[in-house]
Amino acid sequence: MFREADQAPRTSLQNARREDAVFVGWQALQSGLHVALYNITAAGHPSLGSTVTENGLLKLNLQIPQTPLRPMKEY
Repeated sequence: MFREADQAPRTSLQNARREDAVFVGWQALQSGLHVALYNITAAGHPSLGSTVTENGLLKLNLQIPQTPLRPMKEY
């Protein structure tokens, strides 16, 4: 039986879930639309290090990370 004091506390890094990708920014298209871009970080994935869109992540069966709202256009 372990006492609570005997157990080392877990760091937030140990508790954090590994993400398949990280958000890197917004890309403006000629049409005026914007798409979110992500770098693939899934360890051992054949596309590790590649930059893709949300659709690219879905096609590769990877999870989409939290994505910030696109900033409003500056005037």
